[in-house]
Amino acid sequence: MKNNTTLEKLINFIATEYWVDQEKVSLDTKIGEDLKIGGDDGIEFLEKFLDYFNIDYDKNRQWQQHFDSEGFSLINFIGIYNWFRGRKDNQKLYDLTIEHLVKVIELGYWIDMKDE
Repeated sequence: MKNNTTLEKLINFIATEYWVDQEKVSLDTKIGEDLKIGGDDGIEFLEKFLDYFNIDYDKNRQWQQHFDSEGFSLINFIGIYNWFRGRKDNQKLYDLTIEHLVKVIELGYWIDMKDE
């Protein structure tokens, strides 16, 4: 990380937009699991993040790989039904961390960190 200023700006952004206690946010914090920002709210979070920090990214990108779906829908029912039948859900979710977002801010464009 270049300096703590980037981290501080990101934490301030999250605290302001999502009423998150700044003391609970660190580089290891997971957006979905720890901050409970997921589903459509998670996608909205990423859109605001990208705009606020002026990050270059593919406009057609699918952000669902980072967030569970919200609520209970037909898709959830089908997933449960398939689970009982022994079929596995092929969708793998990738944790989105504060550290990842700091790297994205410093680079100025979106990167995937699936393999890290």
